[in-house]
Amino acid sequence: MNLAALILAAGAGSRFGSTKQLVDIDGKPMLQHCIDSTATVLPESTYTVLGNQSETIAGKICNTQIIYNPDWRKGIGHSIATGVGALKEGYQGILILLADQPNIKHYHLTQLIQLFNGHNTVCSFYAGERGVPAIFPQSQYNDLMALRGDYGAKRLLQTMNNGLQTLSLAEAILDIDTPDDLENLSATR
Repeated sequence: MNLAALILAAGAGSRFGSTKQLVDIDGKPMLQHCIDSTATVLPESTYTVLGNQSETIAGKICNTQIIYNPDWRKGIGHSIATGVGALKEGYQGILILLADQPNIKHYHLTQLIQLFNGHNTVCSFYAGERGVPAIFPQSQYNDLMALRGDYGAKRLLQTMNNGLQTLSLAEAILDIDTPDDLENLSATR
């Protein structure tokens, strides 16, 4: 199956107060942890959407292809639309991930991929809701490219009923939005 991974890392991290993609976790940038997990399962097709501080971030990461979103200020929906627009012709499905979910490991992604049959949508289920990481088939690309503002893929997942497969993934609950979130992560390691 021809899959691409699309890591969303274009935002300014305003609630964090600095470039959170580069915050050090266990000796490497948080974004690189996500890239490493993803590149383990999709080594030839791992892409990262960058926007804010793109040159600085790109210089500190490896093993990913960069998709630049010049309109990153327009929100996560626009970053998804930009990434899917760049990848839509070459892939049967796109695995969408957030750069700030450091507890997601390669084996979680492998479990999601195993549930994807080429036509269904596969998503994580945590905190009582559907969310990312999630795999979207080609039939969903137009909906993804229509996203705007601060509405991401989660909004689409909440409205889907048919052709949706979920994977219970409690590890996705923790995302790093504030320094307190990072402190909570450090306390559990």
